[in-house]
Amino acid sequence: MNSWIARQMEQVVSQFDGSLETHYRDSAHFFRNPEDFYRGITELWNYLDAVKQVDWDRYLKPGSQVLDLAGGTGWLSAHLSQFEQIAKIYNVDSSRYFLSLMMPGLVRLMHGKPEKIEPIEGLFTPLFFEDSSLDAVVVSSSLHHADSLETVLNEVHRVLKSDGLLFILNETPASNLRYVLGMVRQFTLIMRDTLLRRYRPVSPSLSSSGSLYDPLLGDKAYPTWYWKKSIERSRFELAEFIDTGLLTVKTHRRGISLSHFICRKA
Repeated sequence: MNSWIARQMEQVVSQFDGSLETHYRDSAHFFRNPEDFYRGITELWNYLDAVKQVDWDRYLKPGSQVLDLAGGTGWLSAHLSQFEQIAKIYNVDSSRYFLSLMMPGLVRLMHGKPEKIEPIEGLFTPLFFEDSSLDAVVVSSSLHHADSLETVLNEVHRVLKSDGLLFILNETPASNLRYVLGMVRQFTLIMRDTLLRRYRPVSPSLSSSGSLYDPLLGDKAYPTWYWKKSIERSRFELAEFIDTGLLTVKTHRRGISLSHFICRKA
């Protein structure tokens, strides 16, 4: 079983890395060098600024055990490790490269506390934590990569304590109208390719509940109502919704702002 999980993780990482190198060469270097990523997270992107809008002191209790799910390079783990009430952070990610080579340098650059952070290779599911063992789970700009929101949220529900918290951070939920308009544009492109018999090895897909708009990186778009319904069906209560008003890239002037869903285990 362990060897099968390891092979699955390696396949996921190789597909992601290959897509970056082939189709997103301008961005790939950010994920190869801690200094470049640090410049990105502090100067180019709004992810860190958006996370600072959360009142962490209000939500987290002393001695908190926190899971940074799909934490990647560990920038969020590094930031949260500076809070005194957090005793331990488990950064679970499928990329051995991110965990072993990127994260130590990034934690140092962000003045994090490496003694609090434990890297673990893993996928969204299953989570190898005991039932009701964690105080909080944070997942930043990653949950939209999951094959099924509800499956991941149910697994998160299992590992959280009865008063546990889930922080879904830096997502870009669209209004229903905006999502429908995006579907129309995508459907038009799909129809064009079909009529012209334009071959694509991977193609976007559409449904009423989600749109796989970038099959190369596995990026999915969901309308706001679908996020909230998935949270409800997974037995969470939405404690706070924060529209940060910040776009993903600092220099952009149009787009969907980064938003946070803060949820309590029901």
